[in-house]
Amino acid sequence: MRLFSISPAAIIHLFALAHALVVIVSQCVNYIDDVPLTILTVALIVILSLRRRLQSEIIATLTMAGCFFGYLLGNYGARLVSLLVPQETLAAAITTIIVTELIGWAVYGFGSMRNLASNNQFRWSPSVFQVLLFATAILLLRISYTLLFSNSYFASEGIHVEIQRSFSNVFAVMLLLCGDIIFVNLCSRLFRSSVVKSVVTMLFALLFSVVVTLMAYYNIPTGNNAAFEAFSFLKLYAVILLFNIVIITMFKLAAYITTSRAALRSERGERRMAQYQYNRLKLQINPHFLFNSLNILDFLVQEGETERASSFIRKLAGTYRYMLQNEDKIVVPLQEEMDFAKKYIDLLRERFTTGFTVKFSVLREALHGHVVPCCLQLLIENATKHNVVSPEHPLTVEVRVEEDWLVVSNNLQPRISQQACNGMGLKNIRQQYLDISEKEIEVLQTETEFIVKLPLL
Repeated sequence: MRLFSISPAAIIHLFALAHALVVIVSQCVNYIDDVPLTILTVALIVILSLRRRLQSEIIATLTMAGCFFGYLLGNYGARLVSLLVPQETLAAAITTIIVTELIGWAVYGFGSMRNLASNNQFRWSPSVFQVLLFATAILLLRISYTLLFSNSYFASEGIHVEIQRSFSNVFAVMLLLCGDIIFVNLCSRLFRSSVVKSVVTMLFALLFSVVVTLMAYYNIPTGNNAAFEAFSFLKLYAVILLFNIVIITMFKLAAYITTSRAALRSERGERRMAQYQYNRLKLQINPHFLFNSLNILDFLVQEGETERASSFIRKLAGTYRYMLQNEDKIVVPLQEEMDFAKKYIDLLRERFTTGFTVKFSVLREALHGHVVPCCLQLLIENATKHNVVSPEHPLTVEVRVEEDWLVVSNNLQPRISQQACNGMGLKNIRQQYLDISEKEIEVLQTETEFIVKLPLL
């Protein structure tokens, strides 16, 4: 059975219209109640989150944040809309449509940051029932606070006095913020189960709010010698508990965004590394490279150049040995890469006996820098692949260091019929540097020269 088969945009628009319809009916029958709107908001967030296969804990956090900000935006947004739309019912309907759309697209965008959805059909699992349990608890909490704040005891003075009392104690506010930050960090590290995290979070919010309330009630550390009054304490506790829940919710969302970005970067790096290793494997068994190397070896044998042939075989073996040894390495010292490149250049010189020169201008202190494995060899190979190499048209490749850059340049003399080129070599090097250091390589071409600059890491 396929659930939630309609598009996310359609879901958001339908819920926005449903919100507006509830508001219009409520205005017509003169019965204003936030419970139906809260139920619709919770349902919207849960459905969009389930489509993205978000964790139960994150769905609960998003639901809490959506209900809170929906309440604030609905109340204060209605005042702004009423300035433009004098008709009260129409203004309320427009406001709730705008707020619902904002909440819906915010949840959808948040889920898109780490899309865990698969192509498999959606299946109900215990985690879904956990989500429903969390959503019901949040709905009951929202209804409880609505009833509490509309109570005659609260309504007589409002909650402004308690809010002012809470924020007048700087130490209480700092304790609340620092305590929540530490708790969110420790909770994510110590517990894996969403149910355990949620239970521990609720217990922490209830108990820690008592500590902060005591500090604000008695104005600790300066003190105010206030006599304890249960109802006054409970009013202050209710406000501080609400703020505590909201702050924990915001910190949890911020932590999730941070970890999601780190996970995405790690997954992206792993995919790029796998692709890079695959391309390097293709390079190792490159038929053209093997064909040319074997032709050179055959020529040396036919000419009786046994010493040169033996030397060529050792250099060829050393070339492949370096590739295999550094297959899993992310970066290598520049000194090792240059030594490998020189072995590869010796192989090329057996093919290009004249008209091919490589100059190294690298200071000793720069040799401790690091580069991506095989990058220098690949750039030298590209130079010989795409340019004429002959005594009449000598090719010169220069390798030098400029500040924090390894610069590889060659004079331009393009072949009349170039080998097929899709630029994958440079693309792979570019992507490796982005994944490792978030630094770009630079590729420049003038009328006479082709230049590639690699960051020294």
